[in-house]
Amino acid sequence: MISAIIATHVSLTKGTTLGPYELDVLLGAGGMGEVYRARDTRLGRTVAIKVLLSGLTASSERRSRFEREARAISALSNPHICALYDIGREGDTEYLVMEYIEGETLADRIHRGRLPLSQVLRYGAEIAQALQHAHRAGITHRDLKPGNVMITSSGVKLLDFGLAKLAQPEGSSDDSEAATMVNPLTAEGMVVGTLVYMAPEQLEGRTVDHRSDIFALGCILYEMATGQRPFAGGSRAAITSAILSADPAPLRSIEPTSPPALERIILTALEKSPDDRWQTAHDVARQLRWLSESSTSVEGLRTIAPSPPRRRLPIAMVGAALGGLLVWGLSRLVPTPALTPRAARLDLFLPIRQAPSTDVRNFSLSPDGQTLAFAGVQGEMRSIFVRRLDSLAVRKIEGSEDGLSPFWSSDGKWIGFSARGKLWKTQAASSAAPEVLCDGLSTGAVASWVGRTILFSLPGNAESGGSREILRISEQGGTPAKVTSLKPGELWHTWPRLLPDGQHFLYLANAANSLDRQLVMAALDSPSSSSVLLRNVSHATLLAADSLLYVRDGRLLIQKFDWSKGTMAGEASLIADDVSFFYPSGEAEFDGANGVIVYRTDTRTGSLVMTDRTGKARLIDDRGPFQDFAVSFSPDGKRAAATVLDRATGLGDIWIYDLARGVRDRFTNEPGLAFGPVWSSDGRSIAYSRIAGGPPHLVRRSLTGSATEDLMRPGTFQYPGSFSADGSMFFFRQFFSIKAELFRMDMRTRNVEPLLIKGRDPQASPDGRWLAYSSLAAGASEVYLQSLADKDLPRQRISTHGGENPRWRRDGGELFYLSSQNVVMSVVPRAGGDWSDPADTVLFPAPPDSTRFGVSPDGQSFLFITGKQGAEDSLFHVILGWQ
Repeated sequence: MISAIIATHVSLTKGTTLGPYELDVLLGAGGMGEVYRARDTRLGRTVAIKVLLSGLTASSERRSRFEREARAISALSNPHICALYDIGREGDTEYLVMEYIEGETLADRIHRGRLPLSQVLRYGAEIAQALQHAHRAGITHRDLKPGNVMITSSGVKLLDFGLAKLAQPEGSSDDSEAATMVNPLTAEGMVVGTLVYMAPEQLEGRTVDHRSDIFALGCILYEMATGQRPFAGGSRAAITSAILSADPAPLRSIEPTSPPALERIILTALEKSPDDRWQTAHDVARQLRWLSESSTSVEGLRTIAPSPPRRRLPIAMVGAALGGLLVWGLSRLVPTPALTPRAARLDLFLPIRQAPSTDVRNFSLSPDGQTLAFAGVQGEMRSIFVRRLDSLAVRKIEGSEDGLSPFWSSDGKWIGFSARGKLWKTQAASSAAPEVLCDGLSTGAVASWVGRTILFSLPGNAESGGSREILRISEQGGTPAKVTSLKPGELWHTWPRLLPDGQHFLYLANAANSLDRQLVMAALDSPSSSSVLLRNVSHATLLAADSLLYVRDGRLLIQKFDWSKGTMAGEASLIADDVSFFYPSGEAEFDGANGVIVYRTDTRTGSLVMTDRTGKARLIDDRGPFQDFAVSFSPDGKRAAATVLDRATGLGDIWIYDLARGVRDRFTNEPGLAFGPVWSSDGRSIAYSRIAGGPPHLVRRSLTGSATEDLMRPGTFQYPGSFSADGSMFFFRQFFSIKAELFRMDMRTRNVEPLLIKGRDPQASPDGRWLAYSSLAAGASEVYLQSLADKDLPRQRISTHGGENPRWRRDGGELFYLSSQNVVMSVVPRAGGDWSDPADTVLFPAPPDSTRFGVSPDGQSFLFITGKQGAEDSLFHVILGWQ
């Protein structure tokens, strides 16, 4: 049976496309299928594609199981687990999209001989850490072996995590055997390569749990330390017998210098009975770390942790009760960079919360690394706040109302920020009123200040201030002057960062027609003479004179940088995973100075949940996060469209859900971010907003075709709203081009007419008489109606205590919205369709953590997007004393 499965390899050719992925070369083949290096055409990054054997997902039951388990594995987020990015199907071909990892397998390394003790302890602890992360999520690997462990410059990575569960042939009692076919152990032919790492209970067909992984880990530790397998034999029967009844040769009989404590760790992991082994992978990791930290018998053992960029450090949760710990740590570690790095997490404390943004800076660290300036919200007002890291006190900057994107002068005496269409500066240690530096900032700026020079840029569009280039003013303010000039093929320059000499600077150069982006170094006196340092990363900052911090795919990296020559050196090293990052704008939430690094994580999750009018809910999909701009039903109510995001980049595609069958299909396969789906009235096409090398703009695509049609020319920020009932009109939001924000497009002539000055989420009533929308005109978001037949009629306010996300029932006899208390409201007109004094009814509380909803045409079902922050996403993560 196994041989029959092996024979079904597909052997795809170079250039074959699977969804948005273009295959390059075959990397390897195994019992589950073939693995190819491929290119993600949306982002231009390299990925690994595993094409599954047709027999693995042939049945609907097996496909459902595959998708269920793949969803669970995709939720794993650990620096030592190979990330699963996507699952897909192209025709009859099922495939997995994984992180592409460069390095060598642990099997290849062991083939060259045993590993040094420091590496045995380091790699073993990292493998155990990854296992514990998965075990806590209820996932058992069941195919752990050196061939499924990659050694990279930043540590080990586990591959094929948990997918061995999918490889059980029909009628087999041992589903691990089909996991991967590797090397012949007998002259008679191929046998299952994982046999030598199977626990006794696996071989006997008994229940397998996480302790079977611990047995396999013991085998790997033994092999790393000795260069030999613990259970050997010339045949399958001999190996099975050894695993079931024999003890491995003593470690010190093979490698006399092995510490006794290591032998105890390994032999405990290799106990025949699961009850006699280590009961958690955490126990193994803790023992290995203890050994690495306590032993002094081996030269270099104390450097088991990688150089500082990969060091995993003790964490202190900093709150009211533990605030003194951070104070003590900073008093010792700042500004003394020679001490051992330590990590902490910093809470803002209620009632101040962070003001999120995907376009500008949320926080900035002072040059001495001791004070954080951040945009925060207190009550309903956003302002700039400062907090010393060695204090629990938070101070608001006077006069910074509506402020965002703080930045420091290089001497630490001033703080700059954007607010109310202007760039400001204020003395950091004073309560004096802020001073205006310049005008003309519609939505804020990102800036850098060294000496007497300030460089800044606007959030990637000409309409927000008239420039797509890097601008310069003096510390005294004045009229901004352009520093850079766009080259052919470039759309805008942004995220400037002045270097210590005050003459050289870094910036991001964004391409005009793609997501390609370059991190560029230039000089103020000759900006046209520039050099490209990196591609497709976030903004960057110097941590030290020779170290550059940046984010790629949600990972905070550090790399040697010689800015006197404009060159990068060596390989990048990992500091942290899951760092908040939005690729389209280049915004990533981190900063660093004087040996201190501050960052924020993004580990949010999301679901699609459908309810009836009583709030009774059922889960549609939990493979989020989902983009929360819109989710919409098809005109017949049988399908729905929503955007599923890649959390590491903020990019994503629209997927269409068959609500009755519970399956989904990808609708868009485009570079960038597709969001805000709006079904046409006939259900044959979807309009949406697309970000791909520029601001979001409106496009439309047929459900039966692959080509997109521009509804508007790119260049302004455009967001979809709704079609009229007959499909002749399309309502949308546009801003930065002219004052009006809500517009109506005639779909036949493509003429565009402005409707309102302020508003968002325009929803045309089925009878074409009214436009429902939400607006902040009253200070808080409220829902209004505006007559489309007579523009001179005053608008009608529908919500009474806050409201947004208005949606109509198909017959126009009922309007729904989400109140500020997250309650679904129903509003119906008086007799004769009079909306001047409508009757409102509380229907039900929206699901917890919900952000947006769609309404079925008959008004009986509601589809919600829910999103939940990770446990530590609201905190500042602080690393102190970095060298």
